Parts: sequence; C-alpha cells; structure tokens
Amino acid sequence: MTGINMRLPTSRLLLPFLLLALAAPSKLVADDLGMVNNMGDSPSPYLRLHDDDPVLWQAWEDATLELARESNRLLLVSVGYFSCHWCHVMQRESFKNEEIAARINTHFVPVKVDRELDAALDGRLMNFIHVTRGFGGWPLNVILTPDGYPLVATVYMTPDDFDGFLERVHGHWQEEGDQLRVVTREAARELAELERTRQAPVPDAGLDEMLDRMLNAKRGMADKMSGGFGNQSKFPQAAQLRVLVESMRLRDEPWVREFLTVTLDEMMHRGLRDHLGGGFYRYTEDPEWQVPHFEKMLYDNALLAELYLLAAEALDRDDYRAVGLETVEFMLERMATGRGDFVSSLSAVDDQDVEGGYYLWDKDEVRERVGEEAWAVVEPAWGFDTTPILEHGYLPVQARQPGDVANMLGLETAQVKALLEEARTRLLEARASRVLPVDDKVVVAWNGLTLSALARAAPHDETAARAGAALHERVMAAMWRDGELPRALDAEGVPVGEGELEDYTFVARGLADWASYTNDRDVWEQAAEVALAAWTYFHNEDGWRPTRVPVLPGSPRLVHLEDTPLPSTSATMHEITARILRHTENRELAERAERAERRVTRNLLESPFVHASQILYLHESQN
Repeated sequence: MTGINMRLPTSRLLLPFLLLALAAPSKLVADDLGMVNNMGDSPSPYLRLHDDDPVLWQAWEDATLELARESNRLLLVSVGYFSCHWCHVMQRESFKNEEIAARINTHFVPVKVDRELDAALDGRLMNFIHVTRGFGGWPLNVILTPDGYPLVATVYMTPDDFDGFLERVHGHWQEEGDQLRVVTREAARELAELERTRQAPVPDAGLDEMLDRMLNAKRGMADKMSGGFGNQSKFPQAAQLRVLVESMRLRDEPWVREFLTVTLDEMMHRGLRDHLGGGFYRYTEDPEWQVPHFEKMLYDNALLAELYLLAAEALDRDDYRAVGLETVEFMLERMATGRGDFVSSLSAVDDQDVEGGYYLWDKDEVRERVGEEAWAVVEPAWGFDTTPILEHGYLPVQARQPGDVANMLGLETAQVKALLEEARTRLLEARASRVLPVDDKVVVAWNGLTLSALARAAPHDETAARAGAALHERVMAAMWRDGELPRALDAEGVPVGEGELEDYTFVARGLADWASYTNDRDVWEQAAEVALAAWTYFHNEDGWRPTRVPVLPGSPRLVHLEDTPLPSTSATMHEITARILRHTENRELAERAERAERRVTRNLLESPFVHASQILYLHESQN
C-alpha cells in the first residue's frame, strides 16, 4: 500500500514518532474494565484466530470507542489479516504472552481489526504510519487517543521491544495526556489540510504533459533487468502494469513493451507463481522474484488473470493467454465456495505453522514420487539441481524451458513436456493430502474483480463463462439487496458489515464487464444501479470518501484516489460510469457524473506514479 509522499509541516506532527524514543514510568491500573475477549463470535476467520489470546480483544465499534472515552484509556488497534505470516508470528510471540497481555489489558482498550473487513480504516491508519514513520506493513499496531486520533504507530516488533513500546506510550499518556490530546487533534487537522491542499487545481497542466509525467515516473521506478517496480521486495502491482498495457494505445514507447515483456515473463516463470497448482502469491521478498511470501489473495489473482489476458492481445503472446486462463482455473478449483462466489485468501502458513510448507518439497520425496524417468527432466526444469533458497525445501519454478531441457538430455521437446505434466499430476496428488488454511469470508469488492476476470476469460473458456454466470447471479441474489452492498458474506452467506466505496466500484465494474460479454441490457441496468449508489453514498462536490461516514475524525474527502494494490476507485468509477451511460439512459447517474470534478490537481502532478489510473482516465476522456 502506498502512503502520501509529503514533507511533514511542523514538529508537532512528528511528536507521535518521537514518543518511541522516550521513556517514562508507567502506572499500573488495577482492573481490565470487565472486558472479555469477544473474537469468538466474529464473522472474520482472522479475528476468530485470536479468540484464545489472553489479550481481551474488542471489536472496532461504537461501544468500544465509548469504553475508551469513559475510561480515558488509549486504544491499541492491531490490524492484520488471515493469510499474513508476520501477523501470526506477532500473535504467537506477543499477543499470547501473558505478561504483555496483562499490560495491554490494564493500560489500553485493545481492538483487533481484519483489514479486509475494514479496508477504509486500515487505509487511514496505514496513511498515518507512512506519514509519521515513512514505512508501513502488517501487522499494523496503532495507538489512538480515547477520542479516536492516532498518536503513534508501529508494525511487527519483537516481544521485548513491543512491551517496552507499550510501557513508554502509556507512561507518556499518564503524564502528558491533556497535551497529547491537543497535539493529536492538531496533527490530524494539519494532515487533513495537507491532503486538501494537494487537491488544489493546477490550471496550466495539460493532460498530454500529465501522461508523459506518469510514464516517466514508471520508467524511473522500473527494474529493467528483473521487471517490476523498485529494487527490493517485489509486488505484482497489477493496476500499474495494466495502465502501461493500455497506454500503448496512446504512446509508442519501445521501453514500455520491453519492460512489460520482462516483467510478465519473470512473474510467470519465477517464484511469484505456483507452477504446480496455479495462481500467484502476494509478493516476493527479493527483487528477482525468487522468494515468495506464500499467501494467495483473490484480488491479486483476479487482477493478474485479467492482466495476462489483456497483455496477450496487446503483445501478441499466446503463452500470456495460457497463464491468464490457468489463473482463472486455479481460482475456480481452489477459491470457489460452491455457491457461485469466491473466498478471500489462502494462508501463507500450513496447518503445521510453516510458512510455505504446503508448497515446498524435499528432493528425495519428489524423486520417489515422480519416478526416475520423469526425475531426469524435473530436476533441471524445476530447479532441483541447485541449492534450495528456502529453509523448508525446494519451491518448483521454471528454471529452464522444456526445449532447453530436451537439448540437454537429447530428448524431444514433446516428450519433456509430457514427463513434466505427469510429474506435476503426481505431485499435486501428493499435495492434496496437505492442509492449507482458508479465509472463507467472501469480500464483495474482490468478487466484483473476479467477475471482471471471468468476463475477459469467458470468450476463451466455457468453464469460465459458466462460472461468470453463476457469480453474476450470486452478486445480484446475495450481495445486492435493497439498493445496498455489504462488505462481505460470511461462510454461511450472511452479509457482514456495510459496503465501502471499493465494494460498489468493483461490483459495478464487474457487472459492466459481464454486460459487455453477454450483451445483456438488463445487466447494464444493474451496473447503472450499483454505480448510482456509489455516487450517492460516497461522493459530493468536495470529492470521494471511502465510507459513508469518516472512519476517523477529520478524514477529508478527496477528488482523486490513489492506485493501491487495487485500481483507483475514483478513476474506476469515472471510467465505468462513462461506459454504462453509453448503454443506458440513467439520467440521475449522468447528472451526478457530469457535476464531478475532472481537473488536474497537485497530487496528480506531484505523485503521478500512484495516480496512474486517474491520469490515464483523464487523458482518454479528453480525447
């Protein structure tokens, strides 16, 4: 997730960060306010994992905030998600530690949040840590005042460091609570003002210039040797890559084609992709795409399936189409609920609490299972002839192409491919006996993205077409009710939470894409209804808000929202609304979209990389 790239304006905004370096005595509090850990009843599998923690976790709700205000206690808001490896580590090391739990229970009101159910809250807290600390990640632990203003934030810490952090923050609150209330309110006001300032129009900025700025920003971040952006951990950043694919219609930039080819090749051949069972992991720890963090997210796989199918057309690559369709097949086999919709993620750790344990292999086991004839090609083709780079075994990757292996061994390429496919089948049979935990909640926004992926795959695959029809029916029957969307469905299909802007945006997008495939006017009308609800609930003349009411005090509306791992919701809503209005005559939707700002603003000028989707939309709408 990308935070705001800005200089801090005053020392007061830095004060929460400086608290980390200070020490003060803490005063023990005698009781725990009668709190009980209530995670066992949560619809979130992630929150239920914390049911037996000694920490007395509360839900993020009005009653919890009122408890903090009445007791004048700081809130410890800990945000994570089911498939997050380091979230599990911190739970094991700190949140199950009786001494640390006692400190939390007697000094704080502890709140556990599933970032996938409270995406807007997570986004706001992540923005805070980016601004005050310059980094982010999960588990995200933020201390808030009883009034709901962020005070200080951190990510994973060792138990000793985390315990000391909690003691120092509580000591300062005991000694300087009144001053810290003032400082946090003022810091929140200044941050909101900064964000509003960055929405100011830039009247002299032309959209051709903005497109050039955006492409130059991407070129500056591009790793031309290994693909992807940056030179540390590598995330697929599907939204950014899609913008580059679509920009090829507007600019003849040879580097774009070269960069996309390197990136898409490396992502599909290296450790980001599961070469046995299909699907992509969330990211790799290294810049060469070798060492993955093993969680598989529905949104990543939906966006990447769509990206590879789109790139297959733009770059004339049949193998990209094959990867896109294989990724769809993976989602249908491993993430479908059987009700038409899809679960949110597969865990990074197996049932033995080993990260990647489900996917890793001992060389001797593989040799025994596939047989000597297949082993002769498996060993060089899948990288078993090297030293394993992961602690718990080998991760099969495409180390050599089948043709190269055939030349090495004096075989026909077709024979090598057949032996590899036979080995793959045998290893998948063996892997089926392993256990991989599943986060079985159904996130509405991500199912909207999946509907888009199925719509793009449907012309090439009848199974995808049938799955798309089933998901469309499920969206309209179980998610879209009385003009509203929930945030998620639980494992029983019961609606959970209030839908956020991204839920409405990506469901509208999915419906529009499905309508394009089916040429069904009724589906276009459904897309128009969802889009109109999004404009009604989340937009006014000042811009967009990710939830109907602010998740934290002072959260401003914004004209243009950033690309994150998901495409910009503001850019997507503008683009999808324009598409819908070409197929429907929804007057109210047209009027709302017409009144919306389409100006170039400072944040587009200053941060073109994270506003790539918005810049592309503005350029295309002008032309």
